[in-house]
Amino acid sequence: MIIVDTEKTDKIQLILDGVSVYSETSAALNVRQADKAFITLADGTENSLTNGGSLYVNASGDGLNANGNLTISGGYTVVCGPTQGDTATLDYESSGVITGGTFIGTGAAGMAQTFSDSEQGVIAVSAGSCAAGTAITLTDAKGNTIISYSPGVSFSVVILSSPEIIKGQPYTITVGSASGSFEAA
Repeated sequence: MIIVDTEKTDKIQLILDGVSVYSETSAALNVRQADKAFITLADGTENSLTNGGSLYVNASGDGLNANGNLTISGGYTVVCGPTQGDTATLDYESSGVITGGTFIGTGAAGMAQTFSDSEQGVIAVSAGSCAAGTAITLTDAKGNTIISYSPGVSFSVVILSSPEIIKGQPYTITVGSASGSFEAA
């Protein structure tokens, strides 16, 4: 496990150069405290963090940012933010793929991206201007709750994915008092 635990005002940059970190019981990379943590992959290297637990990101800039490919293959990932500007919950250059795990992302709509490909269903919607604490609930056609979450920061976009979300099936997403039905991509 890599642990970053600095002062709240510190900006940290980690450069991964052929790193393979696996943690079965927690996050492979745990940023406990920092103003910002930048993870850079050295050119021409393959790196692996294997997200076997939960990852929570409260972002003032891009939430998850990859200057190449972004892949989520398991675990429980929550990204809250950014709340404004030309930043996004997901920001990738080549591809953003989810093959497993649960993903809950909320943030600003300015440069919003969703996953470019997935092995499980993805629901991505523009929700208007929502205050921190606004409840988000995703239910299937039978009314079963798949995901329920209340972000701690304001948001305009919601991105949800889970093994329980099946591509091509209808789901209802409720954000605060507004509700709509969508087919999972």
